[in-house]
Formats: sequence, structure tokens, C-alpha cells
Amino acid sequence: MARQRGELVGRQAELAALTEACRGQDPALVVVRGARGSGRTALLTQLGRELSGTVLAIPFARIDRPDWDLFGAHAVLTAIREQFESLGANPRLAESITAVSRLCTAETYASAWGQSALLTELSRMFARIAAEGPVTVLADDIDVVPMAVLAVAPAHRAGHHVVATCLDETREPDETAQLWALADRTVDLAPLSDEDVDALVRQLANTPVDAGLSRALRASLGSLYGNPGTVRSAVADLRERDRLVFVKTHLCLRDPAEPVALPAGHPLLTEVDALGETGRHLVVLASSAAGFAVDETPVLAAATGRPASECGAAVDRLVRAGALLSDPQGKLSCPCPALAAAVRERMGPDAVAALHAAVAGQLLAMGDRMAPDPGVLADHVAAAGRALPPSPELAALLQEEAKRVATRDPARAAERQYAALRHADRDSVQTELVRLLFQAGKYDRMAELVDELAATDGLPASTVARAELAAAAALASVHLGQPVAARVRAALGEHEAFRFCDRWFAGDPVAAPELVSAFAGLAASWPTPAVELRRRTMAEFGGPCAIRDLATVFRSMFGPAYRLPDSGPLAAFHRVVTGFREARWPDAVSAARELETCEHADPAMLAIARLLAAEMCVWHGRERRAVAWLESVERTGRFGVLRGWVECGLHHEAGELDEALRVGWNAYTQRESGEPGQHRLLVRLAIIAVEAGRTRWAHQALREAEARHTREDSAVSQVTVSLVRGLVERDGAAAEAGERLVRARGHLPDLAWACLVAGQVAEEPDPWLHEAYRLARELGATRLRAKVKQHMEGRGVLAPVARSRRAELSEVELAIVELIRQGRTNRQIALKLRMSEKTVENHLTRLFLKAGCRTRHGLAAASLQGRLEAVGA
Repeated sequence: MARQRGELVGRQAELAALTEACRGQDPALVVVRGARGSGRTALLTQLGRELSGTVLAIPFARIDRPDWDLFGAHAVLTAIREQFESLGANPRLAESITAVSRLCTAETYASAWGQSALLTELSRMFARIAAEGPVTVLADDIDVVPMAVLAVAPAHRAGHHVVATCLDETREPDETAQLWALADRTVDLAPLSDEDVDALVRQLANTPVDAGLSRALRASLGSLYGNPGTVRSAVADLRERDRLVFVKTHLCLRDPAEPVALPAGHPLLTEVDALGETGRHLVVLASSAAGFAVDETPVLAAATGRPASECGAAVDRLVRAGALLSDPQGKLSCPCPALAAAVRERMGPDAVAALHAAVAGQLLAMGDRMAPDPGVLADHVAAAGRALPPSPELAALLQEEAKRVATRDPARAAERQYAALRHADRDSVQTELVRLLFQAGKYDRMAELVDELAATDGLPASTVARAELAAAAALASVHLGQPVAARVRAALGEHEAFRFCDRWFAGDPVAAPELVSAFAGLAASWPTPAVELRRRTMAEFGGPCAIRDLATVFRSMFGPAYRLPDSGPLAAFHRVVTGFREARWPDAVSAARELETCEHADPAMLAIARLLAAEMCVWHGRERRAVAWLESVERTGRFGVLRGWVECGLHHEAGELDEALRVGWNAYTQRESGEPGQHRLLVRLAIIAVEAGRTRWAHQALREAEARHTREDSAVSQVTVSLVRGLVERDGAAAEAGERLVRARGHLPDLAWACLVAGQVAEEPDPWLHEAYRLARELGATRLRAKVKQHMEGRGVLAPVARSRRAELSEVELAIVELIRQGRTNRQIALKLRMSEKTVENHLTRLFLKAGCRTRHGLAAASLQGRLEAVGA
């Protein structure tokens, strides 16, 4: 892995401890221990920058060392020669360099006398370094030197501080452990916190990082997520694979469903590669659905023709290296999914299938002697795929084991049932398989299933079964964002489901009744009858259909059986819509970026997601980002009203009220029938018109709201007319009625605006404005919160006092507050918490902001009741 570069992230406590040790009066020997990639070199480099005195850096691992150089003297000489001018050395240092160089030979190391003479000259050379006082010797990777203790002893004896880094592993002979025992102080590098890793990724990207990328790295790297070297190399590898893409200034992960693999050259991969196929087989099996236990090594050995002792020794080595974990029952697991992904990638799918087939064959051959767990056998058979010949006995096993886990693990059951399809009569398996894939949200496998049946002439003769497959193909199509394959359509013939897909991918508006008709082939086999679906169509599905949120419609149609996939355009868009509605705005904007990276995203969904992202950015106070999202949607088109609603809000936030009214009314008058966003735009226009004192425009909004309600007589039109009437006519009862209707819908941004409207006209405005303020804070909408405060001032309502709960403070901040209360100085706090004074100052700055005070006394007073209260300056 590449050496770490750039500013040090995290490790402030460790840096403070090293700085303190190196500033002491007596020469100190400090050992820094850490795993590979834990940042030992970066920490040492930063220490060299922090220290004010002379520093001699010796990077032992980066200077070639002859095998006979047991003390690393060659590296020491190289470092001194390179840094000679900065050492301020005794004029006779050159003589010592020559003497050590003369003795640094294989012959010298061959005798005890020669080694003693070399150590003497090394000690004399270090005594002549820095005539003005001792230096700090930074010995990086000291454990590459066979006699690590004797490599640092001369510098330490000469009165210099020595900081040596090494791996947190012992080896034979146990020279490193002796160094640990002799050290005056040992500093261990624990994994970085998630917060520090996120900061590291931002540093590597040199730009804001989307939360989806951080989540993917955290899930894939597992136990290695806190290892900075691994994170650096993983990000670099993703960049090389073209899996990182910029979306509106943020770095995002392309194809989030694809696994993140450890890059070539990672120490864990090197450890696995050193064991050849045995190591790779163990990692693949341990990370598979079937799993692998220590007592199954004889099965692997017999299946692959290797000695059982070889497999057992490989297990021990991988466990020691941390590539595998073993629980008390001997069950093995891979703590780093990215390692398993890399190993599977290297083996290839055919070799992985062949391995599972070999293990399954061995389990079957052992029969009663092994008494294999039928579930384990079923998983191996499922993973083997076509590598095993068809067998009716295996089909029965797979179907039985699929039923056993169908309720608690539909994804696992679906894989077993899919395998049964290859071993049994297809008609008997198809319906249950489609159901399981549906419940597991595995629409890629669903598409694969239908395509496979069409390609192999395996389609059922039954009209009902073919209609079910057509609906399944269409369902997979809209979830994956890919039109139904031509050969599937040719094999199944024309169906309503395929006609729906044509309209969907053409970007045409879709209505609830045609959606129900399109998927009647599936609905017939699910708990909710088609008749009941049609009865509920307009009441429940009209709104989601208008904004193309099919996931919400499917959830209503199919009930709890429906499972949204983890990724894909439909899933990402649904997270945008629900995140916006449920006050999870950062997640919603992240989902909008993910949608931008989807290769087959629907243009209409993209437009809506961009507009919702722009709206959230407006009220987060990020106007530049809002404009970038807004400008990516055409002003004219199917979503002109929704775009006008956002642009109107952008001008409103900027205080450009007349321009906001002009833009909003222009968008509203050019609307098309059924276009989403019209009701929200009317409410926004009424709010702005009243705020600007434009009475004519306010009454125009009311007349339009009343006319729409007369035409539609819907719950949404009732909300609109109640809020607009309440605001324009100062009718508190109407505004409160509108607020109640919005609250029943559970749409938090709409509720915030409804409370703001009610607070402007109600006789007792306090509860409405306080709730609007609370909701604005929950949304993170800083600009909306500012508007609410303006109305509070206008109606004489006291703004709530900002509080920062104790639970919102980090452990370090809590410790600093406690030490402040004890009267400690910044220097004393830094020593106590093992961090630099600069770090303490940075923490205090943030604490002052949280507490609303400017002094240490105010901060101490704010914490007396176990929380930070806003305290006047």
C-alpha cells in the first residue's frame, strides 16, 4: 500500500503523548505500535513537524538493507548523510561516519568483536550529532531490522530521544517484544473513529463526499474501516476502476450494488495469496451463505485433493493474520467483506461455482458418515449452479430447505429455489420462486430468471403462468431501469405489463388504474385481491403516480410482501421522496446524487429528484448547490410548475418577493393538466403575496385555490383552500383546519409551512410558531427557521432558547468541560487528555458556539446541570 501523505487525520491524543515524551528532560525511548496501514509513518512525520528541536528521521523500511546488516547501520548512515546540514553536528561527525562506514560490512557482523566495535562507533557517532544539544531520532519501521534493540540503543545511550515505530506483532526471535519491554513508553494506534475516517476520505477526495460512499466503504471494509492505509488504498482503487464520480460537487460511488474489493497488494490479500488456492478457497467458503467451520476442513481437503493438515495450517495462519475470524464453536467468518470480494474476483465465477460443487459432491459422497446439515448442503448446491448436473433428489432437498427459511430469510430461500429450478420440473417451481424473489427484492435475479426461461424455451404453457412471468419481467424492468429484453417480449407475446413499461420508459404520465391492470398477473397470487386494489386506486395511488413514486404504489398494492431493493433507480428515487417528506433531508439529497449515477435512470424521476434536492438546498442555505440542481431541469416541460415552486422559493429566501411572485405565477399559468406541485405553488404564492403586501395577488391565489377545490374536491385541494383562505382572510379557524389535514398526511416540510401559516393568523400564535421553529430545526432548514423567527418577533412570541444536550457532546468535549469546571488551563487539559494545546483550543471554540458563551466561566456555568445552556456573553 502507498505511504500516507497529507495532513494527519485523527491521532491527536497519540501525537500529544509523543510530543510530551520528546520534550522531557531525560532521554526517552518511545515505541509506537500499530497494525499495517494504521498510520505509523504519518504520525511520525507529523511529530517531526510539531517538534521545535533538531530531528533525525530514519525510514528503515524505505532504505535498502543488506541481509547481513543486523543493526540497520546502512540505513542510519544514509539518513545522517542526507540530513547532515540540518543536524548542527560536531565537526568530527564526518570522522565517525567514515569509521562506521568502514565497519559496516558482512565481515564485521560475522564476529562478536566486530559487532561490539560497530556498536561503539555508532554510539560515538550519535554523541557527535547535534553539538548544541540532543536531537530526536524518529526510527520508522524499526521491526524490519533483525536486531531492533541494538539499532536504537546507540542513539538512546548518547542522550537522544528516540521514537520507534513497529508493527503490533511479534516474530521469532522475539526481538520486537524485547524493544517493547525496554521502552519508557509505548503508544498503541487503535483504529480511527468513523468520524476521523470520514474526514480522511474527504481529504483524499479534496471535495465533499457523499454519505453513500462512506456507507459503502464502512460496510465493505468491515473491521478494516478504521485502518487509514486500507481506506486510502481502497479509495485509490475505486478511482482507478472509474467507480468514483462527481455529482454536484460531491464525490459519489458509481454502481453502489457492486461490491468494493480490497486492492491488489493489500497485506491481507498478500497473506491469502501466500497460501495459494487453499487460502482463496477458505476465504470464499467462510464468506459464503453456506459458511465454513474448522471441523469441515477434512471435507475441503477431500474435495480438493489436499492433505487435511495443509488446510488446517492455512486456517490457523489466516486466523492469526486477521483474514478470518473463528467463533467459540469454530465457525469461520471473514471480517472484511472487501477481502472476500477481492478473492472471488480473482478466482472468477466459474472457479467459485466449481469449488462449491466439489464440496457439495463430497458431502453427498460421505452420506451418513458425515451427516451433513441439509441447509449447508443446499447452500453449496445453490452456489454451484450449473457446475452440478441436474438431480431430482437435489431438487427435493432445495425446495424443502427453501421452505424452511422462507419466512425469516427470503433472499436465501430464493437462491435455493432458483437452484431447484435447474434440478426439477420448472412449472412446479416458478410461482414460488417469483414470490420469493419479490419478497427478497432481488429484481436482477427476477429479470435473469425470465430471460433464462425465454432463452432456453422453458416458458410454461399455462396462460396464467405466462402472465405471471410477464408481470415479473415488467416489475424487474422498472426497478432496474432497463426495458424488457426483446427476446422475452417475443417469447411471451404482448401483455398489458409490457405496454405499461413502454409508457413508463417513454416518460409518459402513468395513472393508477393502468398500473393495477399491468401487474394483475402478480396481484392475483398475492393477499390483496385485484378488486380491492381497484377500489383503492384513486384514493391511495393518485399522488405517488403523479410524482412517479412507484415504490409507494407497489407497497400499497402488495402489502408487507413487497421489498424495495437496496439500490437501483426506483429505490434511489423513493429515498429522495420519502427522505424529503420525513425530514431526512441529508439522506434525501444523497439519494438524489445516487440517482444521478444510475445508468438507466428515468428522465422524469431525475427531474423531480433534482427539483426536490434544489428545494432542500434552498432552505439549508446552500444557494449555489440549489441553483446547480435547479438549472439541470428545463424551465418548460412536464414539471414546469414544480420547477416554478422551487425557483419561487429561491427568490423568496433571497428577499426578492416581487420576482418570486412573477416567476411563480408565470409557472402556474403555463401548467398542464395533472402536473404535480400546483397546490404547493399556490400556498407558496399566497405566503409571499401576504408577506410582500400584494393584496391583489393574494386574493388571486385564494380564487384559484377555491376554483381548484370546486373542480377536484380532494383532500389536497381542501388543504390548499383552507391554508390560503386562513392566510389571506386572516381566518384562524381555516388555517388551523388546514394544518390538521396536513398533520394527518405526515408530510413534515408541508407541516412546517402549515404551522407557519397558522401562527401568522391564530389568536394564540405561540404553539404554531414554536412547532414551525422545531420542525425547521429538525429539517436542518436554517433559512426557514430564520423566517419563523421573523414572524415570532412580529407577533411578540419569544423564540425558544437554543440548547445543546449533553448527549450531543462527544466524550472528549465532555471531558474538556469537566476539566474547565475544575479550573484547569489549556496546557493542563492537553496533558491530561494527551492532545496538543491547539486541539484543545479548537474544541473550546466549538463548545463556546454550542453553549452560546464566550468565556471559560460561562462554559463552566452552562454545564452545572449536566447540560450546556445558552448563556449570555
